[in-house]
Amino acid sequence: MECKAIVDAVAVLQLAEEYTRRQAMELLTRIVEMLTRMCRRADPPARECP
Repeated sequence: MECKAIVDAVAVLQLAEEYTRRQAMELLTRIVEMLTRMCRRADPPARECP
């Protein structure tokens, strides 16, 4: 979330072109998706109590 806030701040301050900001947001989305999948794979399946 902090990374998105930085991209938003860059937009408000007009420090980068729209195309560059869009690319940054797409990359951030891909990174979050990748990390989410990795975390889900790392979690052991829940076991039921006998």
